[in-house]
Amino acid sequence: MASLQIYLRTATAADLPVVARLDRLAFAPQRTDTEIQQEWFAEGLNRPGRQVFLAVDAATGECVGSYTQLELNLFLAGKTLPTLGIGSVAVAPHRRGQQIARRMLEHAVRQGRSRPASLTMLYPFQHGFYRRLGWAWTGQSYHYQVQTHHLPLYSERGNIQPYNPAHHREALSALYGKAAIAHNGWLQRQPWQWEQILKTQAGREIYCYVEAGELSGYVIFYFVATPKGITGVMREWVALTSAAYRGIVGFIAALRDQIQTLTWNTHATDPFPHLLKEPRRASHPPETFDFGLVHPLGEIGSGFMWRIIDAPAALSQRVIQPVDPFSVTFQVEDPILGPTQFTAEFAKGQIQLVTAPAPTVIRLSIEQLTQLFAGFRRSQELVWTEEIEVEGDNRLLAAIDTALEIPDLFCWDFF
Repeated sequence: MASLQIYLRTATAADLPVVARLDRLAFAPQRTDTEIQQEWFAEGLNRPGRQVFLAVDAATGECVGSYTQLELNLFLAGKTLPTLGIGSVAVAPHRRGQQIARRMLEHAVRQGRSRPASLTMLYPFQHGFYRRLGWAWTGQSYHYQVQTHHLPLYSERGNIQPYNPAHHREALSALYGKAAIAHNGWLQRQPWQWEQILKTQAGREIYCYVEAGELSGYVIFYFVATPKGITGVMREWVALTSAAYRGIVGFIAALRDQIQTLTWNTHATDPFPHLLKEPRRASHPPETFDFGLVHPLGEIGSGFMWRIIDAPAALSQRVIQPVDPFSVTFQVEDPILGPTQFTAEFAKGQIQLVTAPAPTVIRLSIEQLTQLFAGFRRSQELVWTEEIEVEGDNRLLAAIDTALEIPDLFCWDFF
């Protein structure tokens, strides 16, 4: 594809029909261009925190692809990290397989180098495609598909009330902010994100947990029509107290006459499955017993991907667990930015770059470094599976894993 001449430019308001058509053909081919413009771009193409880019064939001037950059901030280990979100990567059907998507992603990574963000985040259509460009699977979600009559009817459900924008809007976003900083991977939401989440949408409902006049929890869920009837799908729940959590669970349980089944989307450490009267998945027809009479309960979703843009900068921003001081040299292969080498000292709750090479050298890809950075995988595991190489003191691997350990990487936002 050396002869393919593609350049990237910022989309303008006049490009809205082109962008809408590219998005429709990539993500909603059964819709119309007009519907996409009205529903997806009702507030315009580029808004604060969002910028659309077009891939243009230099020979013909044809717009053959588009993608969106999002200015995000996420919480990790109690700290806010500026992050470049990448969404809506679309290529015209007749130009697919020509590395146009790769060109757009390379453009995003190189642009990210000139910004405060040292990390990118996206939701992939195929994890394998993005892994070849250095992105790493770092997020997973748990989806429990259960019968609502197996949920406990907690009395705290009496404190649930419908969301009222006039009374709850500011308190709800403030509540989310308090919870988000205590979790890993949650986004620090901006006004444009809240607009999308809270706007009226068919089938989507928001309820709040209010006790003594204080909002301490909320739930966003969908009523979804299926051939078997109405089912419930959890979009998001946030609870600052156990009472608020019990109120949310009890409220959903009280809908059992209307919703027979529920998909509870959540993170790995949510106690939800332990609260069920019967921990088994709702299925039609009933599932057969397998593997020692074990009942299926739900599914694990292979969610978002991260990619470090600037490895030294990212590591220097990373808060770590207390460990005895040590240093290692990282030799990192990057399919877009090329190889790099640097030495990092782990000490006093942070990682600092030092000039003197360390006797222990770790050779790995930017994908694997991202997974270590995210606390999603452990260096000892990666050595055992022969995905990384270590030259020097293998005992430092345990120290690296302790330093980078964080619980429960998860994100409610999807883009």
